[in-house]
Amino acid sequence: MRQTLLLDSSYYPLQMIDWKKALTLFFTERAEVVEHHQDIEISSPSKSFKLPKVMRLFTKIGDINVVKFNRQNIFYRDDFTCQYCAQKFKAIDLTLDHVVPRSRGGKTSWLNIVSACEKCNNKKADKLPHECRMQPLKKPIEPQWISMLMMKLTHNEKDVWKDWFHFK
Repeated sequence: MRQTLLLDSSYYPLQMIDWKKALTLFFTERAEVVEHHQDIEISSPSKSFKLPKVMRLFTKIGDINVVKFNRQNIFYRDDFTCQYCAQKFKAIDLTLDHVVPRSRGGKTSWLNIVSACEKCNNKKADKLPHECRMQPLKKPIEPQWISMLMMKLTHNEKDVWKDWFHFK
């Protein structure tokens, strides 16, 4: 099922939501539909509704431009790729690795956690990268909110959002 882009009251992209949340926002009069998906309808026994493609909230939302630190967002940041062997994996097959192990004073933060496959994570174990000759492919960073939102859009759906984002 296609997703809906949710905009704040000033048309700034906030997040992607599923169709159930989109219709809930519409029917509770908290948002308006700006654009519909042309090829998808949701039907009840008595009515049909085009699936919202883009919706705008009526009220201003506070600063939500911070990416939540969680497992899934780390996988998105790292493109579901083990940062040691460079292979892509499904989320279920990835683990989180502390670049500087906690036992050596490493923090659990954006700047010290990377995606790793189980094999590489076990191989690195409780060592520093230079001790096991396993440097992460990319230095871990805290992602910017808008880039994280774009990462969550699948490559096949980029054309759907071309009017709302500028993709490279």
